[in-house]
Amino acid sequence: MPTTIISKRYAQPAFVSLFATAAIFISACGGGGDSASSDTTAAPPVVAEPEEVAVEIDLLEYVVEMNAVQPSGEVVLRITNRGFEEHNLLFVFVESDSTIWETDSRLGPGERRSVPLTLDPGAYKAVCDFSGHEGRGMFAEFVARAPSAESGT
Repeated sequence: MPTTIISKRYAQPAFVSLFATAAIFISACGGGGDSASSDTTAAPPVVAEPEEVAVEIDLLEYVVEMNAVQPSGEVVLRITNRGFEEHNLLFVFVESDSTIWETDSRLGPGERRSVPLTLDPGAYKAVCDFSGHEGRGMFAEFVARAPSAESGT
């Protein structure tokens, strides 16, 4: 195997040149200044998205299943028709006996929808009033309450 021999006479200028280049590079990249006057900007803080608050509602033949206490504020209704008939859903604010929200159309069997809604604190009645279903008992009463600091709900 051939061996390359470099005489000291030729290697010395190459080494000096390499050393000088490295020194220039290091001085150009060095901080050398006050960190307060640096041109770099800090990355913006990461803001966590609030968790979605879901209200689960199941519609069956002639029952509305949901928790009796729900969170007030920004929620997402997750409505599922687990029955074999079409159903709709509306919320009546008990204090004023006024409808505050209703589905835009009926839900077919097996259909699931997610709907954003703002619930004010208070007592409500969830009703399916399609084709006499309310008269057959298809409603549920619930209360929307602000989450408490102690319980985290």
